[in-house]
Amino acid sequence: MSSLPEPMARAEVLVAAAVIRDERGRMLLARRPEGKHLAGLWEFPGGKCEPGESPHQALVRELHEELGIEVDHSEPLLSLTHHYPGKTVRLLIRTVDAWHGEAHGREGQAVDWYSLTDARRLPMPAADRPMLQVLDLQPCFLRDPGFDAFDSGEAFLGDWQARLDAGQRFLELNADRVDPALLESVAGRCGELARRAGARWLLNGEPALAERLGADGVCLSSGVLNSLEARPLPHDRLVVVAVRTAAELEQAGEIDADLICLPVEAGWGDFEARVAQSPLPVLASECEDLETARSHGAFGVARVWKAEP
Repeated sequence: MSSLPEPMARAEVLVAAAVIRDERGRMLLARRPEGKHLAGLWEFPGGKCEPGESPHQALVRELHEELGIEVDHSEPLLSLTHHYPGKTVRLLIRTVDAWHGEAHGREGQAVDWYSLTDARRLPMPAADRPMLQVLDLQPCFLRDPGFDAFDSGEAFLGDWQARLDAGQRFLELNADRVDPALLESVAGRCGELARRAGARWLLNGEPALAERLGADGVCLSSGVLNSLEARPLPHDRLVVVAVRTAAELEQAGEIDADLICLPVEAGWGDFEARVAQSPLPVLASECEDLETARSHGAFGVARVWKAEP
C-alpha cells in the first residue's frame, strides 16, 4: 500500500496552460492585467477548465479568446498544485506544438516571447515558477546502478560514455560506498564527458560534496532530505528528491526542490492522485513509458541504467 496520503478533498481550480515556442525556441508569455489576481506577473498563457472540458479543449478556447491563435495540437507536459491563500490551483501544462495565427493580447494584456534564461528573471506567479527549472531538461533521468556493478573506475567511465552515446542527457552518479579518492577522480572525468555531450549530471550524495565535485545538482535520499531545513544548493544547480511518504513530499516542497521522484507503486490511478498533491514537477520512478507517465501528470520518468556485463 502506498504511504502517501489520499487525495485532498478541498476544491481545486483546474487551470490549463500552454508552453508555446517560436522558431528560435523562445516561449510565449502573457502579463496578467490590472484588476486581476496576481496582476502584473508574467505567466504561461491559458485559463480555467470549464466543466466537462478537457485540458486541450480549454486551451483551444482560452488561447483563441486571449491571444487570437488557433491550437491544432497539444500534448501533456507536466502538472503541479499550488496553494494560494484561500485558493488551490491545479496547473495542467501542455506543449502546444501546432498552432496558427498571430499571437496578440486580445484582452489588453502584454504578450511577448522570452528565452528560458530571460523568463527566469521575470516576476511570475509562484505556481508557474517551478516549471522554469525543468523545461530544458531531458524528461528521462537516468539513475546510476552504482560502482558495485563495475570492476574498476575505468570500466565505470566506459559505461558512463556508453550512456551518453545512447543519447542520455540527464544522469546520476551515485556516491554511495565509493572510495573518496576514486570518486574525486571519476566524478571529474564524468563531468568532462557530460559537458562535451551537453548533458546535465547530478550526484546522489551530500549537497556539499556535489557542489565541490562540480555536479549540476544533487539527488537527495530521504535521509539527507529529512536533515534539511532549506534548499541546499543555489538555483543554478538542480535539487531532485526521491520521496515515498507524505512527510517527505511536504519537506521537498518546503526546501524548494526542483523535481520529485515518485514511485508507481499501486497503479497509474494511484500515482496520478499523488501527483495531484505535488507542488513540484514529478518523475515517475522505475518507469520507461514517458507517454503514459505524462498522461498521468508526470513531467518525465526515472529509471536505473542497465550496465553492460
